[in-house]
Amino acid sequence: MDGYPDGIERIRVLLAWAGTSARESTGGLKSYDMAVQRLLLAEDPDLIRTALATGSPSPVQLEGAAQLFSSVEWTGAHGKDLPEPRRSMLIGLQAGGTDSMRFRMRHGYCGAEVSA
Repeated sequence: MDGYPDGIERIRVLLAWAGTSARESTGGLKSYDMAVQRLLLAEDPDLIRTALATGSPSPVQLEGAAQLFSSVEWTGAHGKDLPEPRRSMLIGLQAGGTDSMRFRMRHGYCGAEVSA
């Protein structure tokens, strides 16, 4: 990712890339999608959180963030709870998000409560 030296921009691009797989009709993550997740996991977690708080993330970037934050690797290292306002942004996708996003929210990822 040498073409994106700015950390915030690089992470936002990676999150969008990660979110694209969640929106594909082919059924979720493929082995090559894991490369994007490994790149994100190699980033500073505080920089990832800052990238989400900077500007207005797109729905596909939020899908990528939900995918990252609900991964076993992330939750094992950082837990499931996210600070506000990032948590609220991800929960806000529940109504209009993809099936995989709704699944994550229904199962309490990211500290979300099950909504009626």
